[in-house]
Amino acid sequence: MFTWTNGTKKWTIRQRGCYVGHLYFVSPSIGERYFLCTLLTKVKGVVSFEALCTVNNVVHDTFKLVCITPGLYDSDDEWNACFEEAVGMQTSA
Repeated sequence: MFTWTNGTKKWTIRQRGCYVGHLYFVSPSIGERYFLCTLLTKVKGVVSFEALCTVNNVVHDTFKLVCITPGLYDSDDEWNACFEEAVGMQTSA
């Protein structure tokens, strides 16, 4: 819904739709950045980092805890998706 304007250093309302066209790949080995990326793709309607880190009215200190608390990492689905993406990126042309 918003875009960052470098010149004014402020968030402005998006002029062309409300969708993000590209997200950069983040390796699980990077840690907190990986969990942040996971949250940004899974959690909808978040308006601040505090809201992103809040689960069941408890504000967590790390993005990893925020991912673990609601059960985003109870199964191997994220790892399977990661491996499938890696296979697609590593195939020779």
